[in-house]
Amino acid sequence: METHRMSGGCIQGSISMVRGLLPLALAGSIVMVPMAPESAMGDVIDPQIFIQQSGSSPAGGDPNLITDPGAFVVGVAGNFVLQNPLLLIVGAYNGMGTPSITYGGGVSVAAVGTYGLTKASAIYTSMSSGSAYSQLGLQAGGSESFVNWANADLADGFAQPSSFSLYAFALDTNLTSGNPITVEESGAANGSFIIGYDCNAGTGGENGCATRGDIGQTPFTNAGLDAVTVPDPGTPLLMGIGALGMVAALRRRRADGRVNSVA
Repeated sequence: METHRMSGGCIQGSISMVRGLLPLALAGSIVMVPMAPESAMGDVIDPQIFIQQSGSSPAGGDPNLITDPGAFVVGVAGNFVLQNPLLLIVGAYNGMGTPSITYGGGVSVAAVGTYGLTKASAIYTSMSSGSAYSQLGLQAGGSESFVNWANADLADGFAQPSSFSLYAFALDTNLTSGNPITVEESGAANGSFIIGYDCNAGTGGENGCATRGDIGQTPFTNAGLDAVTVPDPGTPLLMGIGALGMVAALRRRRADGRVNSVA
């Protein structure tokens, strides 16, 4: 049987060749590692602004139901101080009603140019696709989208919305972690959404926040959903069945009346 052995010189040469090729192989592997697109990273931006009912359990209700718009809270998770003003955005369900915000520290219609805002509540925009922030010209993640809002409305018993009219308000406050503020909203129909937007203190201007890491936004899981009256998904069906029963009963009575008159 023939045996092939590699001499010491051949072994050393092979090792040297491998060492020479190793940096190139590593470099190639690094180049080939796919980078996460910026849009995919958008929903993981801190600081995160939450909207929830006063006295309710910790935020993260996917979204949080606001059963009393006359007193809900707006806060920021983590350890942040955000810039003044804080933007509060209301997405009115199917454009129904004209929302207004009341806050003890002062509130006004958001000025175009605040953190890159291109539209305000005085000139509202209707969202039937895309995301609320992008519709207003604000840089942020895309989780506050028409699709997510519409699906949440359907899950909570509201009819399929066709659009949301967006209104932006400026609250005179430096929102601070651990110190949420109490806000009142009125005028928007049930099924409307409330979200916040801001920049880390000292990092925001007319062109937006200084970096993506400075953006303060509300992820969909912590948005507020105006649900003063949450419809029971079974109620319309029961009402329809009841109405059909009444119609059938009336028809039977009329038929019985005709039979009796003939007799």
